Amino acid sequence: MKDIFSDLYDKVLSFFTSAQPETKNIAKNRLKAVLMQDRVGFSERAMQMLKDDMIDTISKYLEINVDSFSLSIDATEEETVLNFSIPVVRAKTDQEIDEAIELSHQAKIEKTEEIVGELKELVNQKAQELVQNMTDEKSGEEAQEETSEEKEEEAQEAETTDNNNKEEEDKTEEKTKEKEKETQSNNTKRKESSKK
Repeated sequence: MKDIFSDLYDKVLSFFTSAQPETKNIAKNRLKAVLMQDRVGFSERAMQMLKDDMIDTISKYLEINVDSFSLSIDATEEETVLNFSIPVVRAKTDQEIDEAIELSHQAKIEKTEEIVGELKELVNQKAQELVQNMTDEKSGEEAQEETSEEKEEEAQEAETTDNNNKEEEDKTEEKTKEKEKETQSNNTKRKESSKK
């Protein structure tokens, strides 16, 4: 019975102790990779892009195990070394290579056409915005010109009205003076007639 518990204890203990160094090594390797990338000035994103480009290029010529592909940068004081491990499943035939290159070429053409289409849409959109802005500015200037012309016309009408009103006032004033003179003249004549 003691042997059973002892064996069970050893198995449980070995289960936890064997996993610990493996996890420890993984964490240690990740930290080492991050420190190397930092020291070299190579970001995680750039590393992933490099890995993707290498997989795309090598996959044209060889069938590889992508999941086991590894890429790392080691740096010493004197040099920086790029290390990679690519598990090869098999070499591709010339026909497969030609097809892979053709597919890659077609993908690049499609991507280029997509980018050109997006650029055309962007140029058309910006051109429409520019035309709209120019139209709005022109409309604004025309509205300002119309407003200025209307103000000028209103000012001229007001001046004409003022001049007409002044002329009428002057005429009315002259008539009033004439009537006063007439009235004075009549009064003077009456007085003279009454004196006689």
